[in-house]
Amino acid sequence: MIPYATPEWVAEVGKNYRANPDNQNKFFKGMTIFLSFRILADPRFGIDKDIYFCSDVVNGALQDDSALLSKEDAENKSDFILSAPPEMWKKLIKKEQGFVSSFMSGKIKLDKGSKARVIGLASKSGPLIENFYRIDTEWPDEMSPQRLEEYKALVKGFREKLKV
Repeated sequence: MIPYATPEWVAEVGKNYRANPDNQNKFFKGMTIFLSFRILADPRFGIDKDIYFCSDVVNGALQDDSALLSKEDAENKSDFILSAPPEMWKKLIKKEQGFVSSFMSGKIKLDKGSKARVIGLASKSGPLIENFYRIDTEWPDEMSPQRLEEYKALVKGFREKLKV
């Protein structure tokens, strides 16, 4: 299992994207977008400060800079920033809730970008979510207390190393 919202987890999203040729050649063909996701701080998930990660797609191809990033980089580089608590992202990734209904009901918020354009891109949410769904994710809210402390230390370590 790969711990949620870690560099390894974000890298696995990229591997899944690249492993399916339909992502570049069909679902996201010709699309260029810098999309950031903001995971809101939540102590139950061992996240003491918001985490940002991005998917940078150029002409349908996922770029190598699709990774964790700082708030400042997300704000400066992103066409869109979508934010939600980790529990909401988990429901979306596990396909327990859909993107459109979650976005329209305000469970997922748009921090940057055009709401009309996000709604226009909603048809792409299924193939995008599939890249997350295919990861055998270790969810912090399901960890033992000891494992959660280890996860918190892991998060602190990669934040310091990556300056995110």
